[in-house]
Amino acid sequence: MPTFTPESRRRAALSLVVGLVLAGVSVGAGVGVGTAAPAMAHDQVVSSSPESGETVTEPIKTVSITFSDDLLTAVGAVALMTVTDADDGHHESGCTTVDGDTLTTDVSLGEAGQYTVTYQIVSSDGHQTDGTYIFDWQPPMPTATSTALMSAPACGDTWAGSPQSATATETPTPSADAVEPGTLPANALPEPTMTILNSAPVGQTDQPALSVPLLIAAMIAIVAALGAVIVVVMRRLRRP
Repeated sequence: MPTFTPESRRRAALSLVVGLVLAGVSVGAGVGVGTAAPAMAHDQVVSSSPESGETVTEPIKTVSITFSDDLLTAVGAVALMTVTDADDGHHESGCTTVDGDTLTTDVSLGEAGQYTVTYQIVSSDGHQTDGTYIFDWQPPMPTATSTALMSAPACGDTWAGSPQSATATETPTPSADAVEPGTLPANALPEPTMTILNSAPVGQTDQPALSVPLLIAAMIAIVAALGAVIVVVMRRLRRP
């Protein structure tokens, strides 16, 4: 049967204490790694449209971001996206759509310049994630621009892409309905009339008319000529 000296007993006890300490450190490290792993699993941005730093030259209607895993859409999981210009004017609709791993919102861009996209989602690990990126809007020619809002719109509210009401009142155009002969529409004015004096009948020229004395003289001459002819004829008839 082995015998233990006081020195060997002290060494055995010291070895046991060291072993227990090392075992505790290993277990603690394992627990620490196990709890830290989920914090490293936040969903990351894989792609976006427009992309970060992209120069957009054609009008766009939506902005979308695709993540590395499906986003949470359970009750209480909030997904937000804003699109603002250089003056912090909002151009997003206020409504966001989550389709698996993709977040989308409608937009209506305004003046050319830099636009900032800000997003907030709940990752597949249950943690809230947010971030921003910038793209540039440079249309090749002047285009119709929308009016930005100075605060983020709620889904369903009026936003930059809402139809704008006309500010000028249009003047009604007179109706082209048929009007009965001899009557005028209520809003019509009578056409001006003109009286033409000394108008010559169609086909006549503006020649000066003969004076009355000349007409009388011509008639007398004709009658005298006829009388002379009659006298001559009667004389010839009287001759044997």
